[in-house]
Amino acid sequence: MNYQEALNYIHGTYKFGKKIGLTNIRELLHRLGNPEKELKIIHVAGTNGKGSVSSFIHGGLKAAGYQVGLFTSPYLETFRERMQINGEKISEEHLVRSTEKVKEKIQEMVQEGKHHPSEFEVVTAIALDYFHRQSVDFLVLEVGLGGRFDATNGVERPILSIITNIGYDHTEYLGDTLAKIAYEKAGIIKEKIPVILYPQEQEAMEQIREIANAKEAPILPVDFSSLILEGASLGEQHFSIKVGRQEYNALSIRLLGSYQIYNSITALTALEYLKSTGQVSYDPSMIREGFYHTRWPGRFEILRKKPLTIIDGAHNPQAAKALTETLKQHLPKASITFVIGMLLDKDIQSFLEEIAPLGARFVLTKPFGPRAAEAEDLQEMLRAYEKPMYPEPRVSEAIDKAYAITGEEEVIVLVGSLYMIGEARTYIRKNYSDVHSI
Repeated sequence: MNYQEALNYIHGTYKFGKKIGLTNIRELLHRLGNPEKELKIIHVAGTNGKGSVSSFIHGGLKAAGYQVGLFTSPYLETFRERMQINGEKISEEHLVRSTEKVKEKIQEMVQEGKHHPSEFEVVTAIALDYFHRQSVDFLVLEVGLGGRFDATNGVERPILSIITNIGYDHTEYLGDTLAKIAYEKAGIIKEKIPVILYPQEQEAMEQIREIANAKEAPILPVDFSSLILEGASLGEQHFSIKVGRQEYNALSIRLLGSYQIYNSITALTALEYLKSTGQVSYDPSMIREGFYHTRWPGRFEILRKKPLTIIDGAHNPQAAKALTETLKQHLPKASITFVIGMLLDKDIQSFLEEIAPLGARFVLTKPFGPRAAEAEDLQEMLRAYEKPMYPEPRVSEAIDKAYAITGEEEVIVLVGSLYMIGEARTYIRKNYSDVHSI
């Protein structure tokens, strides 16, 4: 098996669909020797911010001298992004080795009449095998979808659970109320394992507390009461905060958007808990450095300066609201060209209602994949705003159109499906000069 054959095998398991329950993943992990039981896992669930929180924890622990695994989904440009150690993507050779091992165990399962694992179960098993073989000190494990029946919940004893901001997303799978969605997210809570909890709407908070209390899992709330905002630009954000007994003055992060400050404090709360319990050791200056160097591509990421080009993976109304607030803060008078591509399983109408008032013009496109909304459907939803609209069937053509109709002193914001954002990021970096982002 070579790298491409490994990818073909992984993606080919999509045909087996989704399985409800954890039987498959736990059977597969058992046959692999339960690699997860020898890993110190920080399990992160939530609707918005879980990737950023995971990235901040990864960056902080890396700066403190630890070998830190990071498992995230989906990827933007290359599958290898999903499994990283101290910022280095899994090599093609290591991916092949773990894929071959997992494939062998799956063949045994199928021969014995058991169900074939789903694609995400396969990917999760590959990741856990890889991180175990690399003997990482910690693994930050991001949930794929929901929590209760997510393949990552095959991990039965993490050292810490984290629940980030909960909102409306994947409602066809998770439920149509915040309480129902919170119930699914809180499925990662384990018996007596502490939970770092981002402030939630009341109905979500009540549901999470009920589950945590039933499992005797202490809740450690993220506290923003001492937060002092000290300035922000399109390059950095500065703030001070006291977490537990530790004061962090003049912290700087380069992830943009005020919500990233709250995500970083959530990560900081987790790190301070681990330090207070003797599970990690670090000087605050290490965390300061780690947070400053943390990157999370595709989240209010600046790609070019003229015209200013921003890509953001906001794809639900809550994330769209956060994006518009950031644009109002930093670019209050900007003439903005929005390039939008969405998936059909999102609340597209509510998303567009948040975005539309800020747009001067819209280029509408269709991301790759069977669940993508047609550009013409987006156009119809935006018709009431009576602004110029340009439907383009391909992402590359949409980008070219946006640059053709946008002046150098204006702004382009590409937003929506992460599949579209990843394709756009690759295309712009390959075909346009003055690419600003690393």
